[in-house]
Amino acid sequence: MALAAVLAAATSLFAWFRFKSKPDLAEPTGFGKVLANKWYVDELYNAIIVKPLDLLAQLLVFIEKNIIDGIVNGVGRLVQYSSRQLRLLQSGQVGGYVLLMVVGILVLFLVELFVKK
Repeated sequence: MALAAVLAAATSLFAWFRFKSKPDLAEPTGFGKVLANKWYVDELYNAIIVKPLDLLAQLLVFIEKNIIDGIVNGVGRLVQYSSRQLRLLQSGQVGGYVLLMVVGILVLFLVELFVKK
């Protein structure tokens, strides 16, 4: 057991003295470069998964901001504009309401009379 402890200590000391100055490692070539770059898995994943999903996300953001929000905001503006215009019809004068009712009845009568079925 003492021999194993001495060998472990000697190996540790040798490794410490050998690598304490951090020697410059040469740039790997061939298969060593493939291993150093982690089999290029990150680059492959970026090219196959990340970039296409980024493009899809940009397309969906464009559609959502310009088309969907445009429709929703357009409907809101239409309701706001039409309510402002309809508000002008309500004056509070009963005579005006009766006149509009008679005109409406006449229009319905004329449509029924002259439109052939």
